[in-house]
Amino acid sequence: MPRRALLTLLASLSAVGAHASGQLPIPFPGEQPARCAWSANVLACMEDSGSLYSIVTQGHDTYLRGYDASSGRRWAQTGTRYGSLTFFSGVASDGQIWIGTSRGIGWTNISRFSNSSGDSARLSCGRVSGCKQQER
Repeated sequence: MPRRALLTLLASLSAVGAHASGQLPIPFPGEQPARCAWSANVLACMEDSGSLYSIVTQGHDTYLRGYDASSGRRWAQTGTRYGSLTFFSGVASDGQIWIGTSRGIGWTNISRFSNSSGDSARLSCGRVSGCKQQER
């Protein structure tokens, strides 16, 4: 999965918290903010690149759908939150699937995932420090 697509997916999980509090999602350092519209439980965003994504929250469940303009792939992801831990899984239009967990610790979100290509990684994202990915 391209790094930008991964960051978009995982940023979407982080955006849910900002969305729930009525704030716009905070972009990664060096990234332009996406243009977003939101309601009580739906957030829809479009980036300058033409990539699109939407997030719907219902209770502890989160549903994401998106389109990555650089690859032409469409994707969908679902997640369920238990306290500060979220379990998620997704599928892309090219058949790739992924599963993982994401845990919020203060202003930092630590995610671990693996995909059907055999790749796995750990991604740590902080509001101030940005994201750091470690291949596994």
